[in-house]
Amino acid sequence: MRPRGYVGVVGPGAATSEQVQQAVTVGRLLAEQGLVVVTGGLGGVMAGAALGCGQAGGTSLGLLPGEDRSAANPHLSVTIPTGLGEMRNALLVRACDAVVAVGHSWGTVSEIALAARTGVPVVLLDGLRLFDEVPVDGDDVRAPRHAVSPEDAVSSVLGDLGLETSPAREGGGPTYDGWVLGVDGARGGWTGALLPVSGAGTVRIVAGADLRTVIDRVDHGAVHVELVAVDAPIGLPDTGRRRADVEVRGRLGPRAGSVFATPVRDALAAESYAEARRISVARTGGTSLAAQSYAMRRAILDVDAYVRGEGPTLPVVEVHPELCFAIMAGAPLASSKKTPEGLREREGLLLAQGIRLPRDLDLGRRGADDVLDSAAAAWSAARVVRGEAVRHPAQPERFSDGIDAAIWV
Repeated sequence: MRPRGYVGVVGPGAATSEQVQQAVTVGRLLAEQGLVVVTGGLGGVMAGAALGCGQAGGTSLGLLPGEDRSAANPHLSVTIPTGLGEMRNALLVRACDAVVAVGHSWGTVSEIALAARTGVPVVLLDGLRLFDEVPVDGDDVRAPRHAVSPEDAVSSVLGDLGLETSPAREGGGPTYDGWVLGVDGARGGWTGALLPVSGAGTVRIVAGADLRTVIDRVDHGAVHVELVAVDAPIGLPDTGRRRADVEVRGRLGPRAGSVFATPVRDALAAESYAEARRISVARTGGTSLAAQSYAMRRAILDVDAYVRGEGPTLPVVEVHPELCFAIMAGAPLASSKKTPEGLREREGLLLAQGIRLPRDLDLGRRGADDVLDSAAAAWSAARVVRGEAVRHPAQPERFSDGIDAAIWV
């Protein structure tokens, strides 16, 4: 189908979470109207717009400033490395029939000015009032206009392009019913995040002292859970190290330390750390057991008991939140989730995926990182259900417990 037009969505790469969510909505609404979304190809507002476009089954084009295609955000349909640096802003503007600017940065200011000066309609969402003071000195200049919401911005663009609003496209992709549950260890138990299988929406938080309690606290009459994803080892080795741990550590760069070596099963059965270390050395050919790994003993055995237990159980897969965030960002994160900056970065990555946290969540409170991690786990679970996830290793290991040992993302 021929596109109805090309609309640029511009804004800061270092965007606020609200700006990212606005961009997601703008991108989705534009795609629903059969418009191609054009961005600068990187993160923040650019990634949000591409994500929203993809959610609606649309086409997004990223014009990268550099020559490295791998720098593009993962949501784009088409990427073009221009090698033009900041000069690619002019190329972006000239490629578009209209531009929506979400927020502002120096690069965004240049794009707004170039568009206005060359007669390309510009709509500002959450933007500067600076342009209100700039005189319109010629017939070719189109003064930017302000919008109060993503819906208002897209409606304004349609008017500028002389297009009537069309209903949201049907049949653009598969429809997914059901929910997934992401679970992460928390002080005194587990934190769970419920998310639709579509992979977007506001997560619902549940908590409990053990995994079965968390799962049982889900209102299964109203919510059908397809899959549970948990940040804990599933499939415990008898000797040596799991390939899953080794592969994921290799992918996480500065965050590799977040992957603890999974203890051998007999070490977990030991009642003291000293005994667990002795068993580990004997069963691994000389490798002792880290205190952090033994400290996870209760949580690991809890998950193991659920997976191997009798009675009704839901399918469970293993995930690692830092790997989830690395895939969302296109590279391992440099920030720690224990810092305010790290928490905000991870919240922004979730928002760029269309995942919203509860309104009452305070990122400054204890346990906020557990909520973020459980939401990331739910994101991976949704990918597994939709057939989009990758398994590490590709061919899972099996030990004496007969359980597939692999980490999904």
